[in-house]
Amino acid sequence: MKKTLLIILSVLFFKAVLSQTVVDSVNAQYRNGQTFIKWNVIPEDIGFYYTYSFDHPITNSNIDSAKYVGRVPHDFSLNYFLTLGTQGMDTTKPERYLVINRDPLDSLDVNHCVFVATCSKNKTVYYAVTSDSLGLDGTLVENRYIIPGKNSTTTGVSEIVAQIEPVLQIDNLPVLIDSTLSYDAYTVFGGNVKTEYTPEMTNEGCLSFNFGIVPDENLAGANAATFFFYGGGGNSYENVSGLHIDGLWQISMEDVIPNFNWDSIAGENTKWLGYNENIDIYSVNEDTPPPTTGVVKGYTIHRLAWTRNWLVRRFPEDIDSTRISVFGTSNGTIGALALSYYYPEWISACDIVNTKVNAQYLNDDNPLCKWNENGSSREHADIFLGTLESNLPSDLPKINGEGNYSMWEWANFNNLLRDNKYRSLPFIYLTSGKEDIVTCWEEKIEYYNSINAYRSGGRYAWDLRQHKIGHKSIKDNPFSTLARFSTRTSYPAFSNCSMNQDPGDTHNPNPPYYDGDTVGSINGVMEFVDSTIFEYSEGWQTLVHTNQWKLTDGTLWPLGGLPPYVRVDITPRRLQEFINLPSGSIICMENWEGSVLKQSRSMVYHPGSSEKGLITFRKARIRQEAEGGNLIKIYKCGGPQVTSSPLISLKSAIDNVYPNPTSGNITIEVSMVHHANVIIFIENLFGARVMQLHQGLLAEGDHQVSVDMSDLLAGMYIITVNAGGLRTSYKIIKE
Repeated sequence: MKKTLLIILSVLFFKAVLSQTVVDSVNAQYRNGQTFIKWNVIPEDIGFYYTYSFDHPITNSNIDSAKYVGRVPHDFSLNYFLTLGTQGMDTTKPERYLVINRDPLDSLDVNHCVFVATCSKNKTVYYAVTSDSLGLDGTLVENRYIIPGKNSTTTGVSEIVAQIEPVLQIDNLPVLIDSTLSYDAYTVFGGNVKTEYTPEMTNEGCLSFNFGIVPDENLAGANAATFFFYGGGGNSYENVSGLHIDGLWQISMEDVIPNFNWDSIAGENTKWLGYNENIDIYSVNEDTPPPTTGVVKGYTIHRLAWTRNWLVRRFPEDIDSTRISVFGTSNGTIGALALSYYYPEWISACDIVNTKVNAQYLNDDNPLCKWNENGSSREHADIFLGTLESNLPSDLPKINGEGNYSMWEWANFNNLLRDNKYRSLPFIYLTSGKEDIVTCWEEKIEYYNSINAYRSGGRYAWDLRQHKIGHKSIKDNPFSTLARFSTRTSYPAFSNCSMNQDPGDTHNPNPPYYDGDTVGSINGVMEFVDSTIFEYSEGWQTLVHTNQWKLTDGTLWPLGGLPPYVRVDITPRRLQEFINLPSGSIICMENWEGSVLKQSRSMVYHPGSSEKGLITFRKARIRQEAEGGNLIKIYKCGGPQVTSSPLISLKSAIDNVYPNPTSGNITIEVSMVHHANVIIFIENLFGARVMQLHQGLLAEGDHQVSVDMSDLLAGMYIITVNAGGLRTSYKIIKE
């Protein structure tokens, strides 16, 4: 009898203890595709709160049948990263707790917590919240004791799958650098539920993600907008630009997760890549082995895409969706390039500094490179993504072809550029440093080759900067230049410019671990005049020119000045009207200096060929801005090709002869847009043929003919190319 009584008393005591360690006043409210489950916290609790859902009220008898929805830490109500940004070094400033509703205002405090569940089905749902308690061995264990009406809801919530909305946390917060600018802080609650409206944003059931908006209040109507991506160790408020740019809204993004095992203050970031679906984001640390199974999910790029779409939906009258650009620094350049190359139709331009272009690149010759094997960035990425050897699959569909990218394949932007080479691409400004050990240098060589090979356009520069320190010769690109671009306006993509500097090789095993020019650019001397771009259904034209840059010390670059002419390939990108031409159309290309036609080309347009409809004016001779530049015209000049024999209008002329004047050896460059029988010879001014250089078939493409004129008398000569009956001549002076 005593034993039975003792058991009863023990059970009653145990139930009493459990009842004292459950949360109180759980209630659930549905808003905008999500259910906000709110409760009173357990005082001095240090563990997690766990949320369950069921189609009936949850009790002790059925909790094992309920669905586990997710967890949040005991201090989830504190908007830690917004607090970190607004407090800075002054911890006397108020802490920022999550606002979960604006109308009526519902702001959490230290006594309340929330779990936000994204609705996956249209149905009625009941919720319960459990908590951690101290076990007999002193460790935290989940207390699954349920008291209906206290830590479980007795009234169901009618849920509907719909667009979720971020919640405004603070409006009109002065920007740190310029208090005349106002910052609106938003939080979106994301989870591991994917619907037709909402992507998976994390592998946890609920996380809060901040972003901020600095609107331009001086101009009415639709403005341009730029997304800002910072590197490691920051937050969306601290890293917002302090510049006021008329007509440009600023959207400051954040890439942090609540993990403080590497950085006890700033938290951890995903380098804008996402992470393995099986990672425990709260406990993962430097001793966690890299995953060898599972899918690496692009949580971050999914959230970025969602934020862009929400912005366009929320501010249709204030933001021009065709003029959204991106800016990134350090590892933030990964986010900027990812959004640009994975959703190129959304992004008008991209400006990135201290850039990472290939997270797959492993062996930079600089032993201090943090992305090398055993480097800190590489080891961190391996823990979150898996090793290069594992090369785990991602959830990111391939741009071309079937299936998904592997994660490391996707993190190599040469691959995304390759897969996008025939699509509408944003204009890219990219600046890197040869002594940068954070994002490293040698990976850029392959990327420079890619942008020329794929004719993607943009301006790419480098100097000897050491990430954010060191000798910085190249000036930052003004943010205002991003506002000039639109996804609805074409532009000339320059490639293979004759004034490109030498970035060097990828094999430099000895200090300083790089070669080539210390300051330089790819296609950086080329520019176009926005107002001269004219496009119609059968043609396109624009004025282009070369120019020098001003370096940080005020000197003009290239230091030796510009030659009278620069040769460059020009490919119209983002064509709006001059597209979908009939296959077989003849395309004429002209290069004008004022009223004088200087070059002409033609090609047969075959959108189904290896070019996929790209039209490139190869080796256009472009003069300096001071000389007036050159007007490039590309247009449909004839009907479909009806014969397989070479057409006279399709034969290319001499591209270049150099050096001119010459004392002996010269090189003649000829571009053939169709194979043809070609005769190349030299005549004197009296019409007498003094040298015959070539006679026979030349295939389509570029050719070089080397000639030794040493035996000819000094004077002027005429070099003539006869291709299929079309004669083109070029004057040269023999000294």
